[in-house]
Amino acid sequence: MTLDDLQRKLAASLAAGSEGGPEGYDAGAIERVRKSLESKRRRAVRHLLPRLRAALGDRWDDRFHEHARRYTPEGLLHHVDDAWEFAETIIRTREPDLWPAAHDDLVLLRLHYARDVRAGAERIRERRGFFVGWLRASPRRLVVRLPGGKILDVGW
Repeated sequence: MTLDDLQRKLAASLAAGSEGGPEGYDAGAIERVRKSLESKRRRAVRHLLPRLRAALGDRWDDRFHEHARRYTPEGLLHHVDDAWEFAETIIRTREPDLWPAAHDDLVLLRLHYARDVRAGAERIRERRGFFVGWLRASPRRLVVRLPGGKILDVGW
């Protein structure tokens, strides 16, 4: 096994926990590190998706664990990529008690960032242009980002 193969197998076991570690590595230590990394991801995403976090309540840890096992974030702003994918996954489920919160959090992410999954390390970048989004939570609000970064928040 080459060093590249060894690093790839170790990274895969830490990211998703789907594989055991490379031969000769302490499986217990790898599992502790994997849990620690997942916890770090969960905390970062919790700050970026506060409405979804509140809507999930006690289910947050389990749902994020499912997401973390299936998805490995990429790019320089990997924490934003992680939150973006988690919110989109929840939106696709169309669970009536969750998708509005996920939608609103995603709109607020889109105010500040743009995402292109084909762009590799630069898949998340700062939004520089115009953006209009509609928040569904009560009270409903229209949010607008103007070129230059000024944000208008109109409620009704």
